[in-house]
Amino acid sequence: MSRRNKFLVKFFAILIVLISVFLEMDVLNVSFLEPYKYWMSILGFGMLLIVSR
Repeated sequence: MSRRNKFLVKFFAILIVLISVFLEMDVLNVSFLEPYKYWMSILGFGMLLIVSR
């Protein structure tokens, strides 16, 4: 995996986790993402784990 691809995956993983955290703190109010907060954080951390190898 190239450096650019690793950067993009890390960027999107951090973005996904931030969105789930903001949904939990009620800073962001997006009703259709509310049921997926937990899975968004799992997906983000999993993406970071894969890229960090």
